[in-house]
Amino acid sequence: MARKWIARKTRWNGNVYDSKAEADYHKLLTANPAVQSVQIQPEFEVIPAYTVICYRCEGTGLGISEKTGRVVQCSRCSGKGSKTKAGAKYTADFLVTYKNGWTEVVDIKGGPASRDFSLRRKLLEQQLGKEVVVMEYTNGAWKRKR
Repeated sequence: MARKWIARKTRWNGNVYDSKAEADYHKLLTANPAVQSVQIQPEFEVIPAYTVICYRCEGTGLGISEKTGRVVQCSRCSGKGSKTKAGAKYTADFLVTYKNGWTEVVDIKGGPASRDFSLRRKLLEQQLGKEVVVMEYTNGAWKRKR
């Protein structure tokens, strides 16, 4: 299914943003005297890499060849008996640090969020112990999306 909104990459102040809304919000943040620093596209690990037992060899690292009938090294896990799976990352639009020491993770939405957005956001909020701020530009003003 095709997307119903158009987000064009935008360049401003030597940075490339995923949309014009992100660039505009960054301009707003840099103009705010209470903001100490803004980090663009910070990446957070919400689920670390993990290891699972290989289902084919059941953790032994060995299997029986269908051609020869001999015991051979498992081709799925390379004889280790387990596989390392990639975790999950959350890439926010901005990490804003204010002069009073407060930090907040900000995500800009100009259209519908991806299907996994709410789960990744909840995982990050659980990890940080803070709410992720989702901003939306509607009717000429920035509003926190709930």
